[in-house]
Amino acid sequence: MDHIRANELMDLYGALLTARQLEIVKLYFQEDFSLSEIQEELSISKAAVSDALRKSVQSMEKYEAILHLHQKNQMLLSLKKQHPELADEIDALLSL
Repeated sequence: MDHIRANELMDLYGALLTARQLEIVKLYFQEDFSLSEIQEELSISKAAVSDALRKSVQSMEKYEAILHLHQKNQMLLSLKKQHPELADEIDALLSL
């Protein structure tokens, strides 16, 4: 998963992850830590870091497959570009 999509999904679904999963995902995708750096920072095994990342990404992708919030946001942003006169209304929808 690329970092941009991961960060966008974290914005939408991060609250649904466990605190530990969110911490690991943020370190990896937002702070650009390596697996080894996360291992050292959190005093856990590299396998545990890898497993937490894999499960977290799977969970966020599963939530997206069910709720389609990312897809809907992308559609609204595209609509905003096509119809700048609707920018205020679309921004209001995106901030919900």
